[in-house]
Amino acid sequence: MTRLRAAALRSELLLALRFGLVGLGNTAIGYGLILAWLFAGVGDYAANVLGFALGFPISYALHHRFTYRRREPMSRRALRAYALAFAASYAVNLGVVAAGRALGHAGSPLVQGLAVLAYAACLFVLTRCLVFRSSQARRPAES
Repeated sequence: MTRLRAAALRSELLLALRFGLVGLGNTAIGYGLILAWLFAGVGDYAANVLGFALGFPISYALHHRFTYRRREPMSRRALRAYALAFAASYAVNLGVVAAGRALGHAGSPLVQGLAVLAYAACLFVLTRCLVFRSSQARRPAES
């Protein structure tokens, strides 16, 4: 492996690690709320929506600053792009919840956990490739 490829791989692994750290923190809160609402009898979909709705602004802010190290102020364009990536990833999440329910696992914490993992994988790919492309993430802030 060339030094350039090794450096690029190391950079991508660090990016994925930062994404994972933000995701773990956000998931700890969101998944905890989902479980609390599930056990309170709110239901699969309502608990899921509430958990993700509360996590959206935190997720965007942390990914903007910490994961992708953007220095410029958050913009409406970036927020819209992130909202679309979030919505697509959330649709994947709901698909997993629906599949779990269809298989007879309504109210299952395991299904909710798998749904969160599917969401995270989808969001990473979309934010990495579309929302915070590397050329944008590494460009110094313009004065």
